[in-house]
Amino acid sequence: MDFSKQQIIYRPLEGMTAIYTVKDGVMSFTCVPEGTSDKVKPSKLYKEFNPSHPYPEIEPMVQIARTGNSPRRDFSSGATMYDSSTSFSFRPCDQVCSETEETREIVTLLENEDGLKVRHILTQRKGYRAAELRMELENCGADTTIELASSFAISALTPFEEENDPDSLILHRLQSNWSGEGRKESTPVSKFNFEDSWSSLGVRVQRIGAVGSMPARGYMPFTAIEDQKNGVTWAAWIEAPDSWQMEAVHRYGGITLFGGHADYLFGHWRKTLKTGEKFKTRSAFFTAVEGGLTEACAALAKYQETRYRFPPSEETLPVVYNEYLCSWGNPTIDNIRPQLALARELGAEYFVIDAGWFCDCWDSQLGDWEVSKKRFPRGLKEFSDAFREAGFTAGGVWYEFEGVTALSEVSKKTDWLLKEDGVVIDHGGRMFLDFRKAEVTDYLTKRVIDTLNENCLNYIKIDYNENIGLGADGAESPGEGLRRQMEKVVEFFEKLRAGVKGLVMEVCSSGGMRHEPLFMTLGSMVSFSDAHENADGAVVAADLHRVMQPRTMQIWASVLPTHTLDEVYFTMVKAMLGRICLSGRLSDVSPEVFSVVKAGVDYYRTIKEIVKDGETILIDTDEIRSLRHPKGIVRLARRSGDGNRLLCYGFAYGETEREAVFPAKGYRLVSVYGNGRAACEKGEAKIFIGGKPLAAAVALLEKIKRGKA
Repeated sequence: MDFSKQQIIYRPLEGMTAIYTVKDGVMSFTCVPEGTSDKVKPSKLYKEFNPSHPYPEIEPMVQIARTGNSPRRDFSSGATMYDSSTSFSFRPCDQVCSETEETREIVTLLENEDGLKVRHILTQRKGYRAAELRMELENCGADTTIELASSFAISALTPFEEENDPDSLILHRLQSNWSGEGRKESTPVSKFNFEDSWSSLGVRVQRIGAVGSMPARGYMPFTAIEDQKNGVTWAAWIEAPDSWQMEAVHRYGGITLFGGHADYLFGHWRKTLKTGEKFKTRSAFFTAVEGGLTEACAALAKYQETRYRFPPSEETLPVVYNEYLCSWGNPTIDNIRPQLALARELGAEYFVIDAGWFCDCWDSQLGDWEVSKKRFPRGLKEFSDAFREAGFTAGGVWYEFEGVTALSEVSKKTDWLLKEDGVVIDHGGRMFLDFRKAEVTDYLTKRVIDTLNENCLNYIKIDYNENIGLGADGAESPGEGLRRQMEKVVEFFEKLRAGVKGLVMEVCSSGGMRHEPLFMTLGSMVSFSDAHENADGAVVAADLHRVMQPRTMQIWASVLPTHTLDEVYFTMVKAMLGRICLSGRLSDVSPEVFSVVKAGVDYYRTIKEIVKDGETILIDTDEIRSLRHPKGIVRLARRSGDGNRLLCYGFAYGETEREAVFPAKGYRLVSVYGNGRAACEKGEAKIFIGGKPLAAAVALLEKIKRGKA
């Protein structure tokens, strides 16, 4: 293929069209929804060359910076490493399109005069409205040091306008804090002072990211641009088990979204590529849809299905029981036994022992992983026999195996611990095992994998409650040390999955501090938050529908003797937004409460196929300004894959009765659960909730068939 001439190349995808633009030997990338290519302004994909600028006015789709790159004349030094001289040095030399029964792929080959070669790989699984981007670098020249290597760059947003209207462009991001994951932040681009200067020089940058091993602390690795004038939204979501960044960059009247692993400027990452060495970036997932943020997020969340690897037991979305709110970190075989029969009677199929099975003070004795003889005198095998005898299909225990604490014996092995500048990384008495050492993973194989197998346990809750920070020794830079550490952590997760047959893996990190695509698909489920008992849990769960499929979102339904019936209804409906996880001392609750919970689990069985395979079409949490003191209503609607059934959830905070209204033309009301009531008429479903501190209801609707009212 001849890339020497100026040209625009359109490549069809499912639901989208990929657009590659070549000008002055530089190639850029963007995409638009299928059927909108005729609205694209070709002149927006590149500007006419301005002799006063040192670079062509086009945005390279390969964003790579090397040590020694001179800053561009765009006042970008210290603001971004975007559009380095190395990025502009790559020339396209080939593009190969291939297709199988399941996938289509576009591989673009680029190289520069210094011997750096890049494979820019776009892959799409058929049947989905999103796709995957990543880069593979190969150094065929002299040794060189990379300081930026992004997974993706989507430029010329929006390509439908010659000049962007800053008030019609919305930048969406998702904030994330402990028990406050997924809060939407939507800002008109006009608020960022993005317009070009009078000389058109001056790059404008908005960056988000995270440094360390808690990638969803602060923000999730997600960004979207919504063009409200043209009704199109672009969204991207990157794999980020450790430090990451995403930037929205404005130059020449257009916006580029790019991101990947955190660069030297933000995450102190440098990597030396020796002659012949290769480097693969992590994947980014992207979409371009007609519609707004909800439609874009639904496409990305759905694409996660392509990465799922569930054990057979997960097909029916079993209800979980976790005993933590029964024992409060003091589990024993004696206080667990009474809960087994009761949890099974409620319909739970998985039983989990949380922290504390291995010592008297679990938070200060991480690392040794020896079964407490005081709590389980006959070992964990007695527990596994008991849960199977009670009729559970899976049972297991809690681990936090990446860290150790000062009271553990293993913490004395300082050569096993991560260091920075030669000093053991110690955060309030928590330290981190170095997974790059074979002796560490050998030790954990015995203490984790062998313990599970020897005791016939097939469920593990993997927690993570501290952040490594900038990085670690043992590599060219702290950021590279961290990247290699987390690469080995992920390998151990994979070894764990392979080492225990039919293992159900739950991923937790102070709730949701690892809500990113890689960790979210390593396990069967993720803990959505630690807002287990709080009213704000409904808000968090609804918000998180934007980034994950609810079949993987474990939501606790806390059942405590102090709870009122209204609180029980609320917690049950909240948990139906994802995977129900019951907890509490069931033997102490009243028969009335027990009955309400049982009815809730039974109701969940009638709707869980929509939870499993449906699509979220409405998320409205905008009334809620404070998570600790919520006021207002929350609405969420989810539609079955065939469109025949509709789930409508409504939550109300306040003493005034409210109506949660949902578009429902052509549907009829089938059933409702909660402490509210529902109706469906004149093309609208209404859930009447409120008049009490907490109110919630979920309604099931189905399509009206011909001849039926």
